[in-house]
Amino acid sequence: MLKNILEQQKIEFAEKTAEPYVSRSLVIKPSGNDLIKVILGPRRAGKSFLAMHLAKEAGSFGYVNFDDEFLTGLSDTQALMDAVDEVWGNPTNLLFDEIQNIDKWELFLNRLQRQGRNLMVTGSNAHLLGSELSTHLTGRHLPYVLLPFSFPEYVRIKRPDAVAPD
Repeated sequence: MLKNILEQQKIEFAEKTAEPYVSRSLVIKPSGNDLIKVILGPRRAGKSFLAMHLAKEAGSFGYVNFDDEFLTGLSDTQALMDAVDEVWGNPTNLLFDEIQNIDKWELFLNRLQRQGRNLMVTGSNAHLLGSELSTHLTGRHLPYVLLPFSFPEYVRIKRPDAVAPD
């Protein structure tokens, strides 16, 4: 069942990343160090969309969207990782969207980081994610805050040929 869910998410990922994308002013390097990249921010700011495009640029990657009713009660994270490795081809880089939707997610991330995986995660619940980060991932993560479009980003959408001040 996990494999089927991830195969469907892989199709959805390809569809989403094929949509037009406006690059954001926030600079995040998806690889290059072993710290967990955490993208925080208000709802509907574009955290998932940004992270998907960053993951795609990283080369070999795997993706799991935990905003899925079949994954919210997940307790066997090793079975999940076996399915991720099978569907995505043993990726080094992993993107976990809405990670706060599974129990003990911070322990799961710590284990994967110790195993040498390069992690990027998003979460809509900034309060929960922020407090858990400070407790469980101190010294192991880089937080990035993505806000809704700035004026220059908005101009790039409406008039791609215009030069807007950054």
